[in-house]
Amino acid sequence: MYGRKHIHRVAALLTAVAALAFFAGSVQAANSRPAGMTKDAYRALMLRSEALNERYGLGKWAGRPPSMSPAAYRALMLRSEALNRKYGLDGSSARVGPVAPAVVAGSFAWADFGIGAGVALGLVLLATGALVATRRIPRTRVSS
Repeated sequence: MYGRKHIHRVAALLTAVAALAFFAGSVQAANSRPAGMTKDAYRALMLRSEALNERYGLGKWAGRPPSMSPAAYRALMLRSEALNRKYGLDGSSARVGPVAPAVVAGSFAWADFGIGAGVALGLVLLATGALVATRRIPRTRVSS
């Protein structure tokens, strides 16, 4: 009797430890550079990505209509920022409404997906550990 309870408690503890380790790994993976990549190599990759975004009209130019030149779009943005400052819409005063995060059309947030999948897996592991810890195993009777 004592052996079975002890095994169930150890199984529940191991399940909880595995879930916490998985969560810690998924959070770290979402916030760090690829494994084995040096700091300089990662910086070079980021600079190259920014240059390609600028060349192909992505990033800060993502909202620019194709018919508008970059210079005209920049002038429009400068004018908009000046009007926002003039009328107190630049954040110096109370906000008018909720600010929605900027999302590039057609992109998929893989980091958010990974975190969600990790949470789902952790909940499954915790539920499995709780089920194993509370489950009673019937004894078989041996008649002599």
